[in-house]
Amino acid sequence: MDFATKMLSKIQGVSVDELRKAYPFHELFFKGEAIVAFTLQRSIVTAMGKKFYPTIAKIIALDNYHSVHVDHRMEGYLGSNTCNKIEQLVTELRNRRRQPNHDKEMQEILSSVGGERRLSSVICDLYIEDFNGGPFFAEIKTPRPNLDICAESKKKFLYYLAIQWTQGHSGARCYLAFPYNPFLTRARYAHNFTQQVMDMDKEVLIGEEFWDKIGSDGTYEELLQIIAKIRDHLPLV
Repeated sequence: MDFATKMLSKIQGVSVDELRKAYPFHELFFKGEAIVAFTLQRSIVTAMGKKFYPTIAKIIALDNYHSVHVDHRMEGYLGSNTCNKIEQLVTELRNRRRQPNHDKEMQEILSSVGGERRLSSVICDLYIEDFNGGPFFAEIKTPRPNLDICAESKKKFLYYLAIQWTQGHSGARCYLAFPYNPFLTRARYAHNFTQQVMDMDKEVLIGEEFWDKIGSDGTYEELLQIIAKIRDHLPLV
């Protein structure tokens, strides 16, 4: 039994022949054992997003910083007017009633004072408390997030920044971080939902930008070299 079949059997208990019957049309494009990779792709990508990328990011960031956390809870009290303004902004972005503009959005949020104080919280995929200039929060997602994910990430950003400002951290920053770039360059990045909700210049880090941001210049290239070395020692599928 080859490696791909063993992997499939171990994870799903389904044979390759059964997969071909389950996905008859996909067999036109995923020949032979490639149907195994197709079937496992979504679960692998999901697992990488939840654990693999944040863990690698933490390891890299710890080379430069001391207080680095994954799945970090940030909480604080905000006035109801501030919370309502954040919800309104995100809704308007979702419905294309406004264009993303980070500076303008923050001005509106910070001027929306008053109302009943509420305990608000945000879970940060990657949080670097002692980042240069102020606390750093990265929401790590795949490069083509759907509209719900973009909107939820945007909401987390705005709550995070509002909380940080109330605690005196006006230099706090946050980014939607893509660990790789299927579009190859930032100029060619063209995913509508991201562009609809996010200020691309001030709220998004794409591929190399993210890894070099939390590490230093050249971190991404070094990471690629490490991946190549590991790949050479993996069994062929």
